[in-house]
Amino acid sequence: MIDLRSDVMTLPTEGMLRAMTSAPLGDEQVREDPTVLALEDELTGLLGQEAALFVPSATMANQIALLCQVARGQEIVGERHSHMFRYEAGGPAFLAGAVVTGLPGEAGVFTGDQVREIAQVADSEHRPRTALAVVEDTHNVSGGRAWPLAALDDLHDTCDELGLAVHIDGARLFNAAVALDVPPDRITARARTVAVCFSKGLGCPAGAALVGRSDVLAPARRIRQMLGGSLRQAGVLAGAARYALQHNVARLADDHANARVLATLLAEGGLPIDPASVGTNFVFLDLASLGLDREEARDRLRSHGVLWSNAHHPTVLRAVTHLGHSEADLRTAAARTVEALSKES
Repeated sequence: MIDLRSDVMTLPTEGMLRAMTSAPLGDEQVREDPTVLALEDELTGLLGQEAALFVPSATMANQIALLCQVARGQEIVGERHSHMFRYEAGGPAFLAGAVVTGLPGEAGVFTGDQVREIAQVADSEHRPRTALAVVEDTHNVSGGRAWPLAALDDLHDTCDELGLAVHIDGARLFNAAVALDVPPDRITARARTVAVCFSKGLGCPAGAALVGRSDVLAPARRIRQMLGGSLRQAGVLAGAARYALQHNVARLADDHANARVLATLLAEGGLPIDPASVGTNFVFLDLASLGLDREEARDRLRSHGVLWSNAHHPTVLRAVTHLGHSEADLRTAAARTVEALSKES
């Protein structure tokens, strides 16, 4: 079975497992885990920030970022299909008490002008004050597309002018950096806070970090404790993350290339896919013109030995490439997919 459902399906490599078992350990809650401290220091330099906090998941990192920066009743804005808005169980409202305003976007990108049009930056008896803009990079629902640097710069310029913070949900930040061929800090240095995840394309079993300005992150450790995210000998997971940063970032280009191979072969097989739409490691397949619903299509695919997942749109399936796939795997998956979804199946 070739599993294309998500890059969260990655498993630690032998090298990563060795790094985990050999990592020096201590009590992270009292800042005595040397591997966690080394990881946090590495991340601040890599992302052009001042402070970092290791956490179990990027969802927790996102929520801590809001709790550090957004007062109850204040507004956050972002693309309407952002992960933080749609797939984090209502955390911004339940935990931070934030008013969430979703903006229409193009491939996950919204503009500074859109923010300027709706932002409330003066005190009002009636409207919530806007505090923060959320950027998801890469953007999951839009097919793993990276924000163009010019669009990101424009948003920062507007938010600086209006006095708004910018938080980057960088669960797949390193995919964006590789796709744009820029160092990660080119994307993150102007943000107030950044969340990064290690358990997707980087191949770790768990772990994430919140990175940002020291003054902003001052309450972050206490908030992490409130949310149950403080760990003890967390160096086991931090060791995996340090290994991933050294060995698994540049190779994300292989995942992107494999996604293009998959999309090209599917298009050559007659399926409705535009290979040019592949920006990183996501491939979307719209079933509308095939006359298939998603459950029937996924059943056919499973019977042919390949697993796809449902995308956000009700007629679209998603495949995600990762370090567990070789090019040969993707070629086999493409052939099986074409066969499974052909009218003769």
